[in-house]
Amino acid sequence: MKRIALLALISIFSFQFSISHAQCPEALIRYAEQYPAAEPTDLYKLVFQDLYGPGHLITDSLAAVRYISKEVDEMADPRPNGTPFPLYEYTLCDSNFVRVNLLLVKRNKISLKQLVSAVLRSTQGMPTPNPKYVQSHSAAFKDAYDPHYRIVRRDIFEKEILPNLGLEY
Repeated sequence: MKRIALLALISIFSFQFSISHAQCPEALIRYAEQYPAAEPTDLYKLVFQDLYGPGHLITDSLAAVRYISKEVDEMADPRPNGTPFPLYEYTLCDSNFVRVNLLLVKRNKISLKQLVSAVLRSTQGMPTPNPKYVQSHSAAFKDAYDPHYRIVRRDIFEKEILPNLGLEY
């Protein structure tokens, strides 16, 4: 049943967003395998993020600092009974953006100011999506993976954040 929903979702994306990327269907299937609790909404969200980035969420730097700081303070590191979400992962299709886990801020690998700056700059030049297309992660995805991240444009992430991580997960 999940595979049928996935194929239907790929068809919707191809029509709705004019996605013609050959790698997109395979990337969606890999994502569904990596995150077995993912529902079609979560797959939709991943493609949506690759198309629109963080533009639908943050435009005010002060509000972003407060909101992200509160989320970082309240999140666990790592979640004791769950699978930790990756410290970063590329969105799919064109991989225009990267999901940057807020654990990097919590662990002082990057500063809150650096992340907020990267997110705000990632919104520049991006189209603003129709709010009716914006989705949250499914409850099943949130429960299984406890995702806490922000979207950063790939070039900003690779130039300014990735070299400073010195990752040891």
